[in-house]
Amino acid sequence: MKQLILFVLIFASLVLSADPPKPTYSNKYHTEFIFSLPYAGLNEPYVVDFDETKSRENINIYNGLVRNLYLYDATNDARYEIIITQDKQSCFKNPVDHLTPPKEAKSLTPVIPDLTDWTYTGAKVRRGIQCNYWSYQDTQYNTTSYYEFYAEVNSNQPVQYWMTGVDVVFGSHYDEYILDYYVFQDKTVDESAFVVPDVCKKPETEIPHVFGRNVMQFKNLFPKSINKQANSRFDRFMSQFGKKYNSREEYLSRKNIFENNMKKIEEHNSQNKGYSMKMNKYADLSFDEFRSLYLLPTIDAEKHEQLSQNLWEPETLYSLPETFDWRKYGAVSPIKDQATCGSCYAFSVIGALEGQHFLSHGKLLEFSEQNVIDCMWNAPHKSWGCDGSEQWKVFDGLMNLGGIMSEEDYPYLGVTGYCGFDKTKKAATIHSYYNVSNDEQIVMQALYQMGPLAVSYDVVSSNVYYSGGYYEDDTCSKTSLNHAVLMVGWGNYQGDPTKPYWLIKNSWSTHWGDEGYMYISRKNNDCGFTSQVTYPILNRD
Repeated sequence: MKQLILFVLIFASLVLSADPPKPTYSNKYHTEFIFSLPYAGLNEPYVVDFDETKSRENINIYNGLVRNLYLYDATNDARYEIIITQDKQSCFKNPVDHLTPPKEAKSLTPVIPDLTDWTYTGAKVRRGIQCNYWSYQDTQYNTTSYYEFYAEVNSNQPVQYWMTGVDVVFGSHYDEYILDYYVFQDKTVDESAFVVPDVCKKPETEIPHVFGRNVMQFKNLFPKSINKQANSRFDRFMSQFGKKYNSREEYLSRKNIFENNMKKIEEHNSQNKGYSMKMNKYADLSFDEFRSLYLLPTIDAEKHEQLSQNLWEPETLYSLPETFDWRKYGAVSPIKDQATCGSCYAFSVIGALEGQHFLSHGKLLEFSEQNVIDCMWNAPHKSWGCDGSEQWKVFDGLMNLGGIMSEEDYPYLGVTGYCGFDKTKKAATIHSYYNVSNDEQIVMQALYQMGPLAVSYDVVSSNVYYSGGYYEDDTCSKTSLNHAVLMVGWGNYQGDPTKPYWLIKNSWSTHWGDEGYMYISRKNNDCGFTSQVTYPILNRD
């Protein structure tokens, strides 16, 4: 009898300790979730209808501010993107036969991870819901990536997906993403989501546009199920940064790009130049892809007649200090992240406006980049939302609009939305703006006397992987400019007078460069930093 009781107890113990079955989901579902990027301060609501059985998907972001519709069937075989342009919807259409390689172009974007290689970890409460959760962990290049997926204990309904990566040497983060699922309906979709809207019957052709920015940032969020014995550095890169590819052709294409980029990084670092490069999440992108997602259409500063107008030139040249940094005086807001919106020009403009407000009011107030992105479509000199503009156009447009709102009242979304400018909530108004002559000493005096400056420069591939040090690259142009930033200081790198630099604030988060900043050579107008320099003047109201 005792043996029987012991057997029953052991059996019950084994049953109770058995891991719950791993959740499995179909390749057809409807889900609604919040996609959060804590370090960028973004919380993006998504509604997704995913139907791999018919090669179709609809991704709705911010309640319709951006919509991506993929219909890879005999009738359409195209993808559509609907965005807001000031006060109306505009539709862009990309037939698949215009894209290469076609198999890569036709890939859909699943929003539930494949849990094949994940391990049951335990039970936790998430958002007040009792959950089982599974985890996945990988350490490569001194960096550990962590993934967790939470499902409701009884129904296995998705509740939350969480991913982060931590540098095990310095303990610093490099990224964090959270998906909070609020609705999940397996094996069903909303059929109305796949109806091509009327606005797409006459697609936009006049506005320059890069397709699928927000989807691309989301596409590689989940780790790929890979052989645990895989030892290629590309597989380790995929695991480290949560990359996933939907076909063998795409995998091989990305691997080739990655290997070429890694070769450049390793060759550079072996030469002991003045700055270092390191692999980051952009390493599987070609430079052309990076340029289309994060940079501006190239501006030819040499032929830009506007730069000779509204010129600021000092009456007297001052004797200036060897080193100067507006951050030390409190005139510069924290580093931000433009995400996959080509809005660097807005961050450059806002940084200059914030500096002016500090100079005139003695305190820093953060202004709204989203106000700039949304409200310049109808300005005298058009801007293109997430597809770029120039700083002087925005200053002129804000004068015409009647002011700028604060970041608190008009927070950043990372997509183009309806113009929500409210004059009753304006935080400042712009009186005028000035361009600064293309002369190092004059630019230094303008920076010292007038505050942080909105500048542009030419980003080349080495700049994408810059991780600190004194940056020089003789392949970048002095006149063909494709990125906007904020100039906040100057100096001699590590006190060496042979290494004079400009101190530049970027908008690619603290994970790029030296905590988001760059020390760029100011010799011979390297990369064009003095070719297009602008600053605003605020009204004293």
